[in-house]
Amino acid sequence: MPAIWTTRLHLGMLALVVGCGEKPSSTAPSAVSSVPAVVASPPLATASAPAAPPTVAVSPTPSVVATATPSAVPSAPLPAVQVSNIGLHIGGGPNDAVTKEPVLKSVEPHFEAFRACFASADDPKKGGDFGVDLLIEAAGGVAKVTHPRTIIGGDAFRSCVVGVFEKIAFQKPKGGRTMASYSLHFTPR
Repeated sequence: MPAIWTTRLHLGMLALVVGCGEKPSSTAPSAVSSVPAVVASPPLATASAPAAPPTVAVSPTPSVVATATPSAVPSAPLPAVQVSNIGLHIGGGPNDAVTKEPVLKSVEPHFEAFRACFASADDPKKGGDFGVDLLIEAAGGVAKVTHPRTIIGGDAFRSCVVGVFEKIAFQKPKGGRTMASYSLHFTPR
């Protein structure tokens, strides 16, 4: 194969490798990546000597750490409602701030998804509380959600809120396996 064709082939392959070596965006869903950066030296293009393959230097890029992402929020405008935590009781205690912190930090990023659920409430002018019991294993992760309770009407609303709780990846509880009673308040604005 003539040297010019070899050079073009190497440059084409290099363009493909460099194009695929882009860093992942910071908004990408949880992923782990270590895409190497590629740097090539210019190939020799002489008619009498064969083309040298490109020199490739590899330098690792920082990995993207997998994290729990908030529940997906529909693209429709969110209802005019404020969601707030009004109660958290840890079964068997202690009920101090240190013990409650992993549960609170796990639920709070999902308040927008809870707001989206309010769109399916029977009466959007009437707020109220919504409580559930959460059994969180010692390692954390998805909790078993039981005993949903609310005065806010609408089966779709109730199912939506329970569905959001069922998708939350809870942080590891401070005291091992934990039963928590958690309550939200929905305040129409």
